[in-house]
Amino acid sequence: MKQILSLILALVCGLGLSAQSYSDDFYDALNSDNVHQQRRILASWAMNSPGDIDFYIAQFNHYINLSMSQNDNPALAASLADSGLTTIDHAIHLFPERLDLRFGKIYFLGQLMRWQSFADEVVLTLNRSEKTNHQWQFPNFDQGGRILIIEGVQDYLYTLNEATQNADPEARKAILPHIRRIAHRAAQLFPSEPTFLSSLAYTYIAEGDYETALRHLNRAEQLSPNDPAVLQQLVDVYSRMKNKKQAANYRARLEKLQEQ
Repeated sequence: MKQILSLILALVCGLGLSAQSYSDDFYDALNSDNVHQQRRILASWAMNSPGDIDFYIAQFNHYINLSMSQNDNPALAASLADSGLTTIDHAIHLFPERLDLRFGKIYFLGQLMRWQSFADEVVLTLNRSEKTNHQWQFPNFDQGGRILIIEGVQDYLYTLNEATQNADPEARKAILPHIRRIAHRAAQLFPSEPTFLSSLAYTYIAEGDYETALRHLNRAEQLSPNDPAVLQQLVDVYSRMKNKKQAANYRARLEKLQEQ
């Protein structure tokens, strides 16, 4: 999920000959920034191949590419972004088991820094995953749906964590509930994954609620005793609580692990 275009382009697969031609022509036009040609191809594609999932992916790319190019016109950029989100929402409605569509939408919402919608979509995806027992379609990927969901949500929590590091205090405070909501839901679905407990603890550490943070970290430690991130959080929490003995204990364990 490094670049939105490479993400979506990687999802184009299983095309028929006609759709393949549309796809090749469209992405040639996209890569050359030929907006008029993109629109012409999309209009023809919609008329001749209605319901083609790859058409929606291409149209989504069209709108987000235009949106990202409107640095001097925030209102137009937002309008184009909304059109892209409407497109991908329609595709998700038609193809609810295609996880790539949901991941593409979430990624773009992160690029827009629409954190409320970002978190909403992640939780919706987790809820859908529970309903379908993590059975997803994701072209060109051999890993199972469960692994994809876990790794995807870990990435989204990391994105939010990074956003808090770069935000002012008020913005950081506003992002923390989104991290907590996602991590809490993910921990419900995947109770053996320490990452989600660690993310939950992070939100409580940030608020100074160290006792609650410790409850989550102790559980994470039980699941993964040698997880460096968890051990570092325990050092941090005990240091903040002025518990020098426990802080030293976990610091020693962390240093020993790093020496191995």
